[in-house]
Amino acid sequence: MKSVYFKDIRTALDAVNRSNAAFVLFCAPSAVHELSQQVKQSTVLCSAAGEYCSLGYQNGIISGFEYDPQMAEIVPIDPVPALSIKDMKQAYQKVKNNPNAFLLLLCEGLSKIEEKIMTSLYFMDKDFKVIGGSAGDDLSFTETPVYIGSEKVHSVGLFFDCKRRTYLARENIYRPSGKEMLVTDADPMNRIVRSFNGGPASTQYAKNLGVSERDLNNHFMNHPLGIEYDSEIYIASPQKINGNQSLSFYCQIMPNSFVKILEPLSPEEVIKETLKGIPFKPQFLLAINCILRCLKFQQEGLWPVIDQNLTGACQNTTGFISYGEQFYQRHVNQTMILLAIE
Repeated sequence: MKSVYFKDIRTALDAVNRSNAAFVLFCAPSAVHELSQQVKQSTVLCSAAGEYCSLGYQNGIISGFEYDPQMAEIVPIDPVPALSIKDMKQAYQKVKNNPNAFLLLLCEGLSKIEEKIMTSLYFMDKDFKVIGGSAGDDLSFTETPVYIGSEKVHSVGLFFDCKRRTYLARENIYRPSGKEMLVTDADPMNRIVRSFNGGPASTQYAKNLGVSERDLNNHFMNHPLGIEYDSEIYIASPQKINGNQSLSFYCQIMPNSFVKILEPLSPEEVIKETLKGIPFKPQFLLAINCILRCLKFQQEGLWPVIDQNLTGACQNTTGFISYGEQFYQRHVNQTMILLAIE
């Protein structure tokens, strides 16, 4: 697999349509639509809130990778994911015994469908590698298109029958602060929490952080919530405070569960540890970074040091900025999902 990037649509079209390889490309929604009119059918297009390539974090380019078309099976995913189970199951059966195989999920980013897609994967072994990202549109929140060639699809799964060793990592740049809250009223389907500890959600969140409720939204980026699962912390990012003091999130939070208030670690130290954990010298890296991580790195001037570490570990690196991440069979936020291939 080889990372690619293009500065304009014409250059991308020339390269893609001349090649015998298949491609997965990440770019702005407008570029996705324009490319879809002319690319070959083996090209998957996913809108992004920013791109990642061998130069590091970029915004406004076309990034992605090329691969041998015999290496992967592409499966469109219906807006009702249960209707795609048969096709997904058939593709999975062909690769399930390969420990290096993996599923790349590219989900529509605005319909809150990720958990439904993940639930529809019940037939897969829990250890089968799944890496995914939700399509983005640079915070305009209007359209997050995904295409297979000229066909607009809701979401897509690519089952890769990889022959080289693969390794999947999830990077979390937060840790529990020691404070936690009980979710006492929530609407998981709409990703809304109405109350923590029996009181209005925004009031209790602000109280536990020791900040004013009026200023709470300014603390979401550095103090998201953590959900503990199998002794691991998975991040749930607040989106906004609603008029009734409820909170909207970017993923589901279940009622009658405890959530931990998180605090930031040093991203530079964490990225070094993440890369040390790869059990081989990677020849290819696919990095999917959450939009909220991207905004934090932009505000704090951290992208250069992140880029230095990632591209220093492997120049053949690609990826995109997402509206949520998929890791094995969970949908998470504010995370980097990293796939390494030897």
